[in-house]
Amino acid sequence: MRIAVVAGPYIPVPPVAYGGTEGIIYHLIKGLKEAGHEPILLGPGDSKVECELVPICEQAIYFPLSHKSLKPHQKLVETINKQTKKQLSRLLPRIDIIHSHGFDLSSFSHFPNLTTIHGPIDLNGLSYYLKRRNLLYVTVSKNQQEALPLLNYIGTVYNGEDPKKFKLVQQPDDYVSFLGRFDREKNPHLAIQLALSLGIKIKLAGKIDYQAEGYFDEAIRPYLKHPLVEFLGEIGFKEKIELLSHARCNLHPTGFREPFGLDVLEAAYCGTPTLAIDRGSMPELIEDGRTGILVEDFVEGYHQIEQCFAMERKYISTRAKTLFNYTAMTTSYIKIYNRILSAYPERTLSRHTPWRRLPQIQTQLRLTPPIRKQSLSSAKKPVV
Repeated sequence: MRIAVVAGPYIPVPPVAYGGTEGIIYHLIKGLKEAGHEPILLGPGDSKVECELVPICEQAIYFPLSHKSLKPHQKLVETINKQTKKQLSRLLPRIDIIHSHGFDLSSFSHFPNLTTIHGPIDLNGLSYYLKRRNLLYVTVSKNQQEALPLLNYIGTVYNGEDPKKFKLVQQPDDYVSFLGRFDREKNPHLAIQLALSLGIKIKLAGKIDYQAEGYFDEAIRPYLKHPLVEFLGEIGFKEKIELLSHARCNLHPTGFREPFGLDVLEAAYCGTPTLAIDRGSMPELIEDGRTGILVEDFVEGYHQIEQCFAMERKYISTRAKTLFNYTAMTTSYIKIYNRILSAYPERTLSRHTPWRRLPQIQTQLRLTPPIRKQSLSSAKKPVV
């Protein structure tokens, strides 16, 4: 099977530092290659993947650091998207299916297609998705679908990385960690406040861009001179493993409907439990009471975090590596690819299928709306 995997222009694949979606794309390509398929990546020219690369821009353009740079950056993205559309059109005779990770496939709805929604579906993006209900979607958590149940969801595929790259540390150091964007969605200031209330050191790392403008200076910078606060900035993969694996607990004070939360998974690979606000995908990733604690807020977390410190780190690691890995993720996507292709009568569908056939195909593939509050907590537990 030949799959055109379409990435955004913002971060290379794999990412040099921060880049959750790009890391997942890298592991999907790795899994597809190992399974004998032929992925073709449409992404930044400085990507380093072991498959054919069709550059959509010379190098990754990243996200702007301030709002004043946002408009020219958006114009650049529009230009790149037009180029991506042309390149993807040229590829159609060579591929079987298109798998987008954020690129708008409106012009390719007549061809076997799939879009993974990696980000949240909020009010700002509601009209975007409603205008594109003729496309097929996968979410990275079941909770995502509850935000907009009207889309043509064909499944949920949990993200997965290569667990072998993460080390299990059973005797952590005396600090807690935060890893993520520094903005009001991720709320790292709450992690700092909790650590200081406990009198324990906190190490923080992650990306700062235009979304952190104002917030970082107001909510984070005042704490940086405190002896218990260590700010690491944006770090690479090895530094990330060191941060997460040696932490007593990973803090995740999410302030929005979290689509997934890769730091929770990566911490778990290392045996590190997570204390998280009970929102979005968190109940699907965390087995409450065994791999972490779910709380309504970090005031409650102050009274619950000791449970995290006492958890069996080997169990946390084994469970995460069993349930969430790139091989399982890839297998799920391959099944979905085959399901989509089986609904299309022949590969020449892109050129010959009348538009009136498309609603029938989408109805055939559409899943029932997600069940609320589904969780992996009841999944079969690994033996440790």
